Amino acid sequence: MLVIGIDIGGSKIRAALWNGERVIRGREVPTPKNKNDFQRRLVALVSSLRRHEVEGIGIGAAGIVKGTVLLFSPNIPYIKNFDFRRIWPSLQVRLDNDARAFARAELLRGAGRGKQRVFALTIGTGIGRAYGKNGKIARLKRFEYPERWEKAYQAVRDRRDNRRLAEFLGKRLAPLMQPYRPEVIVIGGGVIRRRGFLRLLEAAFRSQSVRARLKRASSRKNGVAVGAALLFAG
Repeated sequence: MLVIGIDIGGSKIRAALWNGERVIRGREVPTPKNKNDFQRRLVALVSSLRRHEVEGIGIGAAGIVKGTVLLFSPNIPYIKNFDFRRIWPSLQVRLDNDARAFARAELLRGAGRGKQRVFALTIGTGIGRAYGKNGKIARLKRFEYPERWEKAYQAVRDRRDNRRLAEFLGKRLAPLMQPYRPEVIVIGGGVIRRRGFLRLLEAAFRSQSVRARLKRASSRKNGVAVGAALLFAG
């Protein structure tokens, strides 16, 4: 079964052609600055991957989702009540929050595989949060909304002081994660590519009494796109 998974982020859109086992082909473009270009770029991106017939399109996007409609995206301000089904009416279209898509890829295929309780974090334009237990991703609506401190996070992130950023995140994320008692915390997103940042973040979590093991996402840049494609699994 060939499926296209799409990761819609604040700075880039990535699409991957998935055959049920692996990514066959991938493409990435910058996120456009307006709604018309956004739709045109999505159509062109999918067309570039449809050399073979595909059975569906799975989408992971930051923000609040309802069915195939992205009601609001904190990092793409021109998106309001955007229905992806209208773009591809002849195909099956499924939509999920991007952090849940990322968590699905890591829980089923990646660094969280085989674990009972997995918390997933993406640290990039915003902070994505998701939780999985016993092989299933919990649909926690509160995690579709940005945290109140997200703009403060962005200001600290942009100063490029990794230790200060790790301490900031440790203090704010620890209380959020502790009720779920995760065995593993899987981390993705562009910020973790900073040298030494994962080690600093683990130390910051331990200082806040979070004992779960931190693991770098194994799906790398395709995590959200693969998790979106896995909406068609099973």
